Amino acid sequence: MTDIPIIKFGGTSMQGRNRFGPDEGRLLEEIRRMESINEVYRALAQRRNSARARRLSEVARQFIMPLRDNGTVPVVVVSAFDWATDKLEHLAAAISSQPDPREYARLLMSGELRANSALAMTLVEKGCKAQSLTGREAGIVTRGGPVDALIEQVDAARLHELTDGGTVPVVAGFQGYYWDEELRRDQVSILGRGGSNLTAVALASALGQTECTMFSDVDGVYSCDPRMHGEKARKLDRVAAGELLAMEECPQIIQEEALRYACERGVSIWIRSAFEPEKEGTLITCSEDEL
Repeated sequence: MTDIPIIKFGGTSMQGRNRFGPDEGRLLEEIRRMESINEVYRALAQRRNSARARRLSEVARQFIMPLRDNGTVPVVVVSAFDWATDKLEHLAAAISSQPDPREYARLLMSGELRANSALAMTLVEKGCKAQSLTGREAGIVTRGGPVDALIEQVDAARLHELTDGGTVPVVAGFQGYYWDEELRRDQVSILGRGGSNLTAVALASALGQTECTMFSDVDGVYSCDPRMHGEKARKLDRVAAGELLAMEECPQIIQEEALRYACERGVSIWIRSAFEPEKEGTLITCSEDEL
């Protein structure tokens, strides 16, 4: 079996901890000197995009390029930039209290498409062959309609074609496609919040891998929420998926649907820090016995 690392980056991992760069503290001072709202908006947009570009360069340099330098071609899954999905949801809500499901799915999936194309562009700029893929191009077939869909199967032919040729596929998480019986044509779908986790697990399974790695803004899974319980929270080096599923609320670090899918297919999940790559993280062991 060919080793194809499946690595997924969450929204904060893609954006960076400082949305407007390392000198955010000076931004308010600059804004106070501006004379119009449009000037403020342009300044914020420019600073945010510069921060994103720096962070994407870090992601490429720290996590992807080392694998390529060692002759390994990973499959990368990305979430939308931090807050992007929230903003798109707010836009939909401002338009309609019950937005059309097809158009709602297309609106929300645009967040991941911006993120994965930007990362692929960054890799190409650094001399690494890469290509961004939609969920459909990655072969993710779903069921259940356009919103909150579930993955039915994955046709990994395109992913194999790219990795065999030394090109890094950068897959937009959270999305796939399904056959619409009424329209008699394929339609795009979204997997629900946290769906990029499910994308990563599904691709790992389809490519015959026994684990995948999810890089986040935390360094692993804890015995309880460290934001609420402080020093009482203990980081776990290893935890069975069944223990997480047995909790009253599944930890937000991993989507419950992704965890169940991983158990059904025997794909274990590493949770690691995108900002402290030297830390090993937590291994969530997944098997059918955990369900």
